[in-house]
Amino acid sequence: SSAASDVYKRQEQGEIDWENWMGLSKRAISVLCAAVELYIRNGEPVASRHVARHSGLGLSSPTVRNVMAELVEAGFLSRPHASAGSLPSDRGFRLFVDSMPRRSAPPPAVRRDLAGRMVSMRRELVEDIEWVAQLIAETTREAGVAVRPMGDGPVLEAVSLVLLESRRVLGVVITDDGTVEKRVLDLDRDRTREQLQAISNYLTRTLSGISIQDIEVRVSEMGNSADLDEMQIEACEVAQQLFARDQNDVEVQVAGTEYLLATPDFSEIERVRSLLSALQDRACIASEFRRVFARGKTQVLIGEESQATASGGLGIVATLYFRDARRAGAVGVVGSRRMDYQRIVPVVEYVGETLTQMLETTGASHA
Repeated sequence: SSAASDVYKRQEQGEIDWENWMGLSKRAISVLCAAVELYIRNGEPVASRHVARHSGLGLSSPTVRNVMAELVEAGFLSRPHASAGSLPSDRGFRLFVDSMPRRSAPPPAVRRDLAGRMVSMRRELVEDIEWVAQLIAETTREAGVAVRPMGDGPVLEAVSLVLLESRRVLGVVITDDGTVEKRVLDLDRDRTREQLQAISNYLTRTLSGISIQDIEVRVSEMGNSADLDEMQIEACEVAQQLFARDQNDVEVQVAGTEYLLATPDFSEIERVRSLLSALQDRACIASEFRRVFARGKTQVLIGEESQATASGGLGIVATLYFRDARRAGAVGVVGSRRMDYQRIVPVVEYVGETLTQMLETTGASHA
């Protein structure tokens, strides 16, 4: 098992801070990685004897059985039946993905094919990103996804609320590029000018310096806090109206669903329904992309970690591409939770990096 061997080598070379790995021993993590890799390869519950035989760790079957029992108890594996093998949980997949050594690029043959096809489509990037989703679907044999814009956009400077009449308020948003956007809000009850001023001050103080693209996510996080007073709760309600975005402003393209439907993972009708529901909910995909990319350039979402992947036992691998050092869009794949992350992550990242280069060299200002 290359995953288990890689992890073992990296721990010997001191490349991983094991003390922060959820309290698991080095041996337990290596066994878990071997079990996940076998499950990705075969799609069947993994028995301890198979891990002992294929992991290359030099552990006996009874030793592996004891370690896997510990992993079940800790929630990294699950056992459908007492006499059956084990399945990785979302938590187990997450640890496996986080343990993977990152390859800088796909294999040369895949890289040459991608580069050639992307160069031939260079002119289409301004008008269309559907081909990007199709290209990544054909290369990975998963469903391809392309989303734009994901731009950093202007940054909020100030919020002002002006009383018009009764419960109608004029909301004014000022950004660092000099734009002044106005929106009429309908509140649920009367507010005084003093109350509106307090809300304006709070929103300006809390949200200034944040990209307009990211404010909707930040407001949602604020609203879920348990420590808000009455004024802050009202401010969150006002902000939800003021910064609500039209989902039609975000283009989401999905291609290659047929590749997933042809796999054994989606042979059951309920899983097919969940898959199609997830892929058709473009607004959810756009919202989740905006949320997770606040954490970094490349993201892997697994099962219950995301609203977009929870219902169908799915996984998402996605990365940003840039223009003039600003986020322009995102590309990725949606597939079974047991997709081959070691193969797919480098492909997704390579496509993202190539799109960035295309935008830099073509001056494609609208992508």
